[in-house]
Amino acid sequence: MHVGRPLFRGLRALVFALACAAVSAGLHVVADGGAVGAGPFAAAVAALAPVGFVFGGAQRGPLSLLALCGTAQAALHVWFSAGHLHHLMPEPSMLLVHLLAAAVSAAWLARGDAALAAFIDAVVLLLAAPPPLRGHTPQAPVRTGPPPSRTAAPVIEPLVSAVSLRGPPRPLRSH
Repeated sequence: MHVGRPLFRGLRALVFALACAAVSAGLHVVADGGAVGAGPFAAAVAALAPVGFVFGGAQRGPLSLLALCGTAQAALHVWFSAGHLHHLMPEPSMLLVHLLAAAVSAAWLARGDAALAAFIDAVVLLLAAPPPLRGHTPQAPVRTGPPPSRTAAPVIEPLVSAVSLRGPPRPLRSH
């Protein structure tokens, strides 16, 4: 799989960090926690990108992404609520929203990761196909022997060594 190569791994890590931070910042605004500033948002992305890089060596499934996104949501809740100490311990409704955000983020990331892997594989297969030879035009196969008769029906010879495996098993013969 090519998604573990450094360039794609870094791209996937950045998408992971941006998705988690954007969902968490959006929920923070909706929950009336105020807008998240560019500095804290950039710091959150910068903190999550290396985590994504470490775990991005291979394509991850939805469950492992759910665990990563859930952990990221918990950390981002604390990070974005740092100025509001009464929000540090989430209420049950806030916890449910963060779990839902983690599930949605994990589903998005899993589908995007699968699509990226399929795209990379298709490009690699396309680039690995041998180029057509220049100046070479394919020739029709050369026939040997007499030309086939168009009026005669084809002769079907029975297969001498064919074994039919259709039908019920034959009874065992005793000696």
